[in-house]
Amino acid sequence: MTTTRRTAQIDATAFGVIYGTIMVLALVISAHPPVEAPGRFAVVLFASVFAVALAKAYAELCERMLETGQPARSEDFRDVWHHARTVLLAANGPALAFLLASAGLITGEAAQLAAQVVALAALGVYGARIGWRVRGTVLSAVLGAALTLGIGAGITTLKYLAH
Repeated sequence: MTTTRRTAQIDATAFGVIYGTIMVLALVISAHPPVEAPGRFAVVLFASVFAVALAKAYAELCERMLETGQPARSEDFRDVWHHARTVLLAANGPALAFLLASAGLITGEAAQLAAQVVALAALGVYGARIGWRVRGTVLSAVLGAALTLGIGAGITTLKYLAH
C-alpha cells in the first residue's frame, strides 16, 4: 500500500476514529479499577460504540431525507454506514485488551491501562495527521496531536467527574 493511499485512509476515518476514541476513553475511565468482569466490559464497550455508530448512521440518513425530500435509497444506507462505521475502529484495540484479561492473559488493570494507551495513541496519531495536513510542518503536527489529546482528555475528564 502506498503512503498516499494510507494517508487517504487515515483522513477518511478521522471523524469516526476521533469521535469513537473519545467515547471509548470516557467509558474506560469511568470503569473504576479493577474491572471485575473484563469480558463483559469488552462486550459493553463494543456494543456501546456500535449503538452510537447506528445512531449516527440513522441521524445522517434522516438528515439526507430532510434535505432532499426523498425517501432513502440503498446507496444512502451504504454511504451513511460507510461513514458511521469508522467509529467502530476506536473500540477494537480496547475491547481486545479486555478480552485478553477475560482469558487470563493479562490483568484487568493491565487491560484498562492498555485500552487507555491505545486510545490516546490513536488521538495523537490522528491529531498529528490533521496538523500535518493543515500546515505541513512538524510543529503543526505536534500541536495538532496536543490539541486533539487535550480535547479528548478534557471531554473524558468531564465524563469521569460526572460518573
